[in-house]
Amino acid sequence: MNSNTDMAALTGEIDRLQHECLSLIMATTSASHTPAASYAPFVHMDGNFYILVSGLAIHGVNLKAQPELDILLIEDESRARNIYARLRLNYRAMASAVDKDSDEYGKAIALLTERAGKTVSLLATLDDFTLFRLTPTRGTLVQGFGKAFVFDPADLTGGAVQLNEKNIGDYR
Repeated sequence: MNSNTDMAALTGEIDRLQHECLSLIMATTSASHTPAASYAPFVHMDGNFYILVSGLAIHGVNLKAQPELDILLIEDESRARNIYARLRLNYRAMASAVDKDSDEYGKAIALLTERAGKTVSLLATLDDFTLFRLTPTRGTLVQGFGKAFVFDPADLTGGAVQLNEKNIGDYR
């Protein structure tokens, strides 16, 4: 990615949103490309997001049919100085189910339980619940008006590109 902004200036806000937000908003699509917006508690581990969701919920059905999704972490409305310019972090991501017998599953469930409470342990025992790994493929951090940056979440040393009217078409 052609960088023009040092990621060190952005990682503090990225880390803060990933820590302060207990749930993420996700946009998924069905096999027939019908969009759905929903949310789920998450844990961020090893560069991925992990969510435990029911296969009966629309997002659970959609993630199995169409694994590409968009994730949104957004500053609480009550903390925003301007409602139009809330700090927000978007990721385009790919979802994949995590094997219940794997070490990764055990680690993610333990961390999710720490963040979201003991309900996680109960849900993990239910047959219709699946732990999904959401692997970010592109990130966008919006700090306010005219302050939007695109970055590669797999290479935070690669810098970020500030979006403007000349380059925004290249990243949408």
